[in-house]
Amino acid sequence: MQKYFSLLFLLCFINAGLMAQSGYKMKANEDQVDADFLLGYYQQDGNNGAVTGGIGTEKLEDVASMLVVNIPLDSVKALNITVGADYYSSASTDNIDNNVSSASSSDLRAYANLGYTRKNLRRGETIGFGIGFSSEYDYTSFSARASFAKEWNEGNSELSLAGQAFFDNWVVILPIELRQSARGTLATSSRNSFNAQAAFAQVISPRLQVLFSGEAIYMQGLLSTPFHRVFFSDQNQADIERLPDTRLKIPLAVRLTYFPFDQLVLRTNYRYYWDDFGITAHTFEVETPIKISPTLTLSPFYRYHTQTAADYFAPYAEHLSSDAFYTSDYDLSALQSHKVGLGIGITPLYGIARLKLPTKDRLFILDKLQFRTAYYTRSTGLDALSFSLNLGMKIKR
Repeated sequence: MQKYFSLLFLLCFINAGLMAQSGYKMKANEDQVDADFLLGYYQQDGNNGAVTGGIGTEKLEDVASMLVVNIPLDSVKALNITVGADYYSSASTDNIDNNVSSASSSDLRAYANLGYTRKNLRRGETIGFGIGFSSEYDYTSFSARASFAKEWNEGNSELSLAGQAFFDNWVVILPIELRQSARGTLATSSRNSFNAQAAFAQVISPRLQVLFSGEAIYMQGLLSTPFHRVFFSDQNQADIERLPDTRLKIPLAVRLTYFPFDQLVLRTNYRYYWDDFGITAHTFEVETPIKISPTLTLSPFYRYHTQTAADYFAPYAEHLSSDAFYTSDYDLSALQSHKVGLGIGITPLYGIARLKLPTKDRLFILDKLQFRTAYYTRSTGLDALSFSLNLGMKIKR
């Protein structure tokens, strides 16, 4: 870990000052509004439902939609607006009340984020600020974000820093049979998270780029899920999931992008993860976009993930009631997973469709269409399938 950060900052210092020497001026905002509309579908099933103590169905379906709009205010200032909604139905959470088709069987999450950025073209710097809000039946979240980025060396080097804070609150819902015995044992219903991120990107040659990134995430408050049950080996009475009220997570990653020839891109990513719950993880991803024609790109991809179990995890009825903390959520178990999929991108030179707008000689362009599908499986027995569609649009003169 120390070597990783040493390399990151060494690369920063090697390139420091080169921008001022070259007189490089960063790119101004284009006079166009960019928008992306994304629609996704996800389904999964398994036999380790955390709501029922690590056994039972994990069946879930989710339909998600999101609109991202970037609006330049002038050559250096811009607004970014993100709105979205997810609707899910879950057989697992339906078991909170042990009642099929209860109110907990489905939910709707809606969210919105507003961001502002300002560039200093001469210095190659961009600062940004943002706020966000998310709400669902039993959970609300407010967030704030600040960011700083600097590019130099003719735009071939970039350092970016960001910080985020999330202030969340649960509406505490407990399993029906534990609502009297467990409710008074929860110290808080809030959860706060603070993230600090750093990334350094470097163009090494016309065909090779590298990105180093690191993050520190500190969480405090109610970190367990109140409606997850835990069963014990030494007594018949179940309890709710209990976890420490603080958690530190540190992921580190390196990404290489290589262009062996004009029609092929090789993207590889390795990520190391550590937290003080006792989990360490390694993730490797590879994606190879292949340009079939000037319009059509195929992007097969594969992801492998392995992790150790949290110190507080045990399967159904293997915890001791004397333990201070316990969970049977298989997301915190030792596991290996595989994800394989294919992306299809259609990006004609002049767009898929064009429409002249009646005001200010503006043109609406349906710029691109991207489709992705993936199959996911992990060693705990959970399998999932996902589909997503992205429509890229712009309004320009």
